[in-house]
Order: sequence, then structure tokens, then C-alpha cells
Amino acid sequence: MNDNGFSEDLEEFVRGEIQSLEQLEILLLLSGNPHKWWTAKSVYDVVKSSTGSVEDRLKDFASRGILKSETGNELRYQFSPAEEKFWRILSELREAYKERPVKVVQAIYSQPPDPAKEFARAFRIRKEEGR
Repeated sequence: MNDNGFSEDLEEFVRGEIQSLEQLEILLLLSGNPHKWWTAKSVYDVVKSSTGSVEDRLKDFASRGILKSETGNELRYQFSPAEEKFWRILSELREAYKERPVKVVQAIYSQPPDPAKEFARAFRIRKEEGR
């Protein structure tokens, strides 16, 4: 446990996978309803940020193996992490956010941005736009 009372796995997950409150809210929503399929619109209806941003976050989580996607009439997403440890980490994150929301938000925003990660993310977005 660290100073926040988070496990090392949770601290590492927050540092590596969550850069905004929007991402946190989306992950908590989908992981709290793991059997439900979500469209960007249905996530937006709960999170209320912006449709484009929600779509980007969902695609990003799917590309990292945290969500699976399915194309039918609409692109849909479901919480289905590729690694079993994400189930445990998200459960711990949900509990931590319920008990100590300020500590979780501080952990998200106290991390300096990783220049290499930001560069790679920008390149991936530009590549998708060019399709």
C-alpha cells in the first residue's frame, strides 16, 4: 500500500491508463455493468462530456484490451479486459473512488504527462483520421 492507501497495481494502473476524470468515469461505468453492451451515445448519456471524446476514449480502451468491441447496427463496447488482473484492479478502483474520491482524482492529476505516451497517442489518432 502507498500513501493513498492504494495497492501498487492500482497506483500503476491509474498512472499508466487514466489521464482524466472522463476516462475514470467511463471505466467505472462499464466495469460496473460488465455484461452490458454500450454505444458511445449510451455512455455519453451517463457521463455527459462530449460524444466525440467518449468515442475516442472507448476506441482507446478497446485498443488497449480493456474493452471489447462489436460492430452491428452500431459500434458497441463491453468491459472485457484481456488480462484477469484488470477485473481486480477495477474493483479496487471502484471501491477507492467510493471511499476516497479526492485521493483518486489527485492520483490521476498529480502524474506528469509522459511525453512518449502523448506522442504515440497523437500519432495513433492522426493515423485513424487518415483512414
